[in-house]
Amino acid sequence: MNFSCKDRALTCGSRARRATPRLVRLCASAAPATAISQSQRVSFKSDPNYTFAPLINGCWQLAGGHGRDVFDNIQTKLEAHAAAGFTTYDTADIYGPSEEILGQFLRSHSAAGGPPVQVFTKYVPNIFQQRPGPAAVEAAIRRSMAKLQVSQLDLVQMHWWEYSIPGMVDTALALTDLQSRGLIRFVGTTNMDVAALEAMEAAGVELAVNQVQFSLLDRRPLNGMLQYCSSRGIKLFTYGSVGGGLLSDKYVEAPRAGGLFGLGGGNKYSPVDLNTSSLKMYWNVAKQFGGQDLWRELLLVLRGVADKHGVSLANVALRWVMQQGDGATVCPIVGLRGTSHIADNARTLAFSLEPQDLQAIEQVLVRAKGPRGDCYSFERGN
Repeated sequence: MNFSCKDRALTCGSRARRATPRLVRLCASAAPATAISQSQRVSFKSDPNYTFAPLINGCWQLAGGHGRDVFDNIQTKLEAHAAAGFTTYDTADIYGPSEEILGQFLRSHSAAGGPPVQVFTKYVPNIFQQRPGPAAVEAAIRRSMAKLQVSQLDLVQMHWWEYSIPGMVDTALALTDLQSRGLIRFVGTTNMDVAALEAMEAAGVELAVNQVQFSLLDRRPLNGMLQYCSSRGIKLFTYGSVGGGLLSDKYVEAPRAGGLFGLGGGNKYSPVDLNTSSLKMYWNVAKQFGGQDLWRELLLVLRGVADKHGVSLANVALRWVMQQGDGATVCPIVGLRGTSHIADNARTLAFSLEPQDLQAIEQVLVRAKGPRGDCYSFERGN
């Protein structure tokens, strides 16, 4: 069945309530991309004049293991996101060539007179080989500066693999020293629990952000982390908020025989289809959440909410995360893919979940089995 633009406009307007779910999703797909307005941008507590996008472009895909198509026309993809208002990119010193790619983008983008762009990186020392002293920390930061072709890093988020290995707080203080010298603008952490944040703040580290996994499948930040960050004015950047794609429309479409699509359509799980690093990691989370049956039930509820608002299932998953807590602390990171996702990302910012939506979702979530504990606890073997 074909519909003209006039038909779509009429259905999306006065006849929206009578539209079929499929037609509502057609209306959503026809919506134009919308640039992020200045009023939608967010800032860190210590510097309200420094603003960034409320949805952050995640560059983990540039580390490899996500398919070669990620790198196709990458500079064009980066520029298209910035032009639509998604000017903020999250990377790390361990994400393969990600920092170099972003450095090339920053240079060309600046030369072309584009809008200000923010690049947030991470410092992930190999503490199993050597405890990093101040000199090693500075050397690593200067390497990131050179790759990104900048004189100051916007944000450095520190990761610490194992709490039993000493030096975490001292390393954070070394970053704070580099911040005072102008090499770093903001200092943050990634995959830290509440106790680790408390230890750093007690030592005098001013934290701008903690980045953790947070989604409908992984609600561990609700076990104290979100409340702590909200009370301290610390932003919570969240990865995995669409479960590497597990919380998206494609898993409730017609099943493909023997494939991962079948998880949503009734077929059995096939490990062959876990063909990216993201899917392998997030399927483990989904199994802890409650396995295939509860995941499928959640998808069907999310699809109903999405159809009601004329948006995608991923939009609903992202809105749920953003509306947790005070509604101003959480900033999701969305994996950088093709330019076709830009309009869909923009729609995340154009609606809100209503109380009845949240209640319908909660009826599924109350039966979830896990993951349990604080952020990144089972990943550390706790």
